[in-house]
Amino acid sequence: MEWFEIVKWWVVLEIIGLAAMPTTAWIFRNLADKGVSMSKILGLVLLTYFSWVLTYLGFDYSTLIVGISVLIVFSISMVVFFFKGYPFDHKALIRSEVLFTAAFLLFVILRAYRPEIYWTGGEKFMDMSFINIILRSTSFPAMDPWLSGEPMQYYYFGYLVAANLIKLSGVLPTIGFNLGVASMFALSATAAYGLGEHLTRSRIFGLVVMAFVVIFGNLAGFVQLLVTLFIPKYYSMFNVPAGDVLTRLAAYNYWPASRVIPNTINEFPYFSFIQADLHAHMIAIAFQLLMIALLLNLLLHGREYNKPALAAVALLLGFMFPLNSWDYPTYAIFFVIVMLAWRIRVSVDASQQHGFLARIMAPSPMEYISTIGMIAIVGISSVVLYLPYHVVANSVSHSLKLVTYGQTQLIFYLGVFGIMLFFILVYAIDRFYDIYYPDIKLILAGIAIAVLAAYLTNIQILVIILPLIVMSFYCMIKEDDPARQFIYLLIMLGALLSLFCELFYIQDSFGTNAPEYIRFNTVFKIYVQAWLVWALAAGVSLYHLWNRKGIMGERNKAFAVVSVILILMALSYPVLATFSRSDHFKNQPTLDGAAYFNKEHQNEYNAIMWLNNLSGTPVVLQSPGNTYRLNTHVTTFTGLPTVIGWGGHEKNWRNRAETIDERWEEVPQVYMSSDMKKVNQILDKYQVEYIYVGGVEEERYGGSDARKLFDKNPGRFELVYFNPNVHIYRVVR
Repeated sequence: MEWFEIVKWWVVLEIIGLAAMPTTAWIFRNLADKGVSMSKILGLVLLTYFSWVLTYLGFDYSTLIVGISVLIVFSISMVVFFFKGYPFDHKALIRSEVLFTAAFLLFVILRAYRPEIYWTGGEKFMDMSFINIILRSTSFPAMDPWLSGEPMQYYYFGYLVAANLIKLSGVLPTIGFNLGVASMFALSATAAYGLGEHLTRSRIFGLVVMAFVVIFGNLAGFVQLLVTLFIPKYYSMFNVPAGDVLTRLAAYNYWPASRVIPNTINEFPYFSFIQADLHAHMIAIAFQLLMIALLLNLLLHGREYNKPALAAVALLLGFMFPLNSWDYPTYAIFFVIVMLAWRIRVSVDASQQHGFLARIMAPSPMEYISTIGMIAIVGISSVVLYLPYHVVANSVSHSLKLVTYGQTQLIFYLGVFGIMLFFILVYAIDRFYDIYYPDIKLILAGIAIAVLAAYLTNIQILVIILPLIVMSFYCMIKEDDPARQFIYLLIMLGALLSLFCELFYIQDSFGTNAPEYIRFNTVFKIYVQAWLVWALAAGVSLYHLWNRKGIMGERNKAFAVVSVILILMALSYPVLATFSRSDHFKNQPTLDGAAYFNKEHQNEYNAIMWLNNLSGTPVVLQSPGNTYRLNTHVTTFTGLPTVIGWGGHEKNWRNRAETIDERWEEVPQVYMSSDMKKVNQILDKYQVEYIYVGGVEEERYGGSDARKLFDKNPGRFELVYFNPNVHIYRVVR
């Protein structure tokens, strides 16, 4: 295995984290560990932002510019340290580093047994294409690798994060891809632990919270295990093979647990990490946890505005839009809620109000206006700081639509969130009933209303969601401990996100021709957010309930037994899915995601290696890309743009389907037409410099017939590379 590359990559991440440490400690001074668990993530935000800004200021994007960006981060930290000091907890730093390194190495090993950057069952071809073209580019936005001549319309900051690490470490991109996946797992695990340790003041429960966030599987994964063990009738549902128990367990399919609610995607962090698409939603997990930590830090602050944290929120909130734009509105709304909760809390502390309505009215109108003004400043800043991105990306628009049918059935909803909902519901009911509102009749009435609402609206999850929203809001207002307040805010946010998916969807290309898929992307993206906030809330709820001496009873054995059983159920998925996804650890480990391509398609691989010697971003013509099929591999492994790649993806990113269709029709004519005038028009129109004729092109366009026109016109087409399977022609101008 490539241990030297692993060490280089790890050292780069350590340097970035240490460079950002004083700044992190200054911003997160309200957290117990002073934010040491977040320093690498914040460092990556600052590094990515400065490298992007410097490029827009006229400097060529390069390793030098990325290195200068690291120095800028370090310089800011030195200024902070000189004027503010803010020493951090060295023991907390050691714990964080040990956890990060262990998590990183664990996932490096897992990736080494299944490193393939493969075309089917995921987005790896897309992700690698985007990373490679950014590495080739000198300015932003980079050219779209699947629509040559057009700027990248997809949110690309996650790929820029990966590209920066590849440039600094000097590893091959196909190795950096897998190290990037391992890094995102380790960063997320460390951040979740830091949040959990602060909210529970317990190292053990910090690990438990971390497990809820990034390791545990869902209830559907455990149901799949039960079917595998005991219910042959449903073997076909989960592709369970015939054979003895060990054979069936060894073939455990990691995929179905992410497709629980019909016609949607229900990914959760551990699935995303072992699926290992270095995709926007997976990269964004660590940065969402950083934002959650920032908002907790804000809520814990005293009467004055926490200006460093507010500045960090503005930078990170703006960063979320080009990272994974689905996260921007969610965390913008969460920021507003946290700021209003903070304003109420500090006013209540000053006035000692006790009534529910009195607490809401505790801030004066001017205090509310001031808070709203600060919210507006942060919101505007989050856009202005990334204005060049928004100017280029403004051609993409998706509309908000009402869901009129196909809402989630309760049984499927529990299949996704059932395990963590147990702890959240028990905690919310316990606090609401035992401390704030000990009236069982009112609680029963509330449940009856929720059941009636679910029946009348056909939104079954209202049975759970409505009580959670009411109880968490009430408890949050009545609570004096800001750490507990934050748990109620997390519970309420998760409930509101779930409710949003029942009422609305974001219209995109999914569902255009198949209406049953209208919620496909909406549930996918928003459920990842809901998982994160509820996983944090569930882990902390378990901590409080475990130590509860009220209605739960002192060391209640029944609750302890149920908790252990649920945790074991949640662990069944990562254990079995990891074993099967890693192909039973039987392959020769390597981190090179292109090694399999060299082995299985050697001639194509050799041609790609030749193309990798080209500088810049010359357009290479390939046959149009069929989604999740072996094609556009030139773009994937070189970053060289092609006229049209995976057309379905492009239609989802742009409002110009006619342009994509036009390219889809014109490219095959270059391979099939004998009309040189028409071919020249197409080649000139798209500024094609090289034409690739490989196995896919010969299969589609008739073997040597695909090369006939090029071979007959040597003055126009120069054969610059060939092997038994691939011919590459340079277009002579």
